Amino acid sequence: MALEKLAKKTIDGVSLVPVLAQSGTLNRKAIYWHYPHYHSSSIGPCGAVRCGDYKLIEWFDETICGPDNMFELYNLKEDIGEQKNLAKEMPDKTKELKKMLENWRNKVNAQMLTPNPNYNPKKAKKSK
Repeated sequence: MALEKLAKKTIDGVSLVPVLAQSGTLNRKAIYWHYPHYHSSSIGPCGAVRCGDYKLIEWFDETICGPDNMFELYNLKEDIGEQKNLAKEMPDKTKELKKMLENWRNKVNAQMLTPNPNYNPKKAKKSK
């Protein structure tokens, strides 16, 4: 029964092997990434979109990055190491990619963060 339901689900994905092996091209406008979870070995919940030379990262928790740094924008053609955040210098590009990311999340019904009513910050600090 569960496999039948899974088989009917649309999976938004394509193989990147031809691109990585330099034997083909990507036949889509953008690549999206979504990770709305906390994990002790990761950097925190965020999403990203790569479109052309640009990559936008959206952080979902302002306690990690601060309320003024929820977005990072990089020109990967000129800055492959993602050292210079262009989000504030290029607000129109940031807004364009943010809208693409929001539209994609809505289209695929992406799971978003939900508050944990049992979360205790004092206990969390003690366990580290």
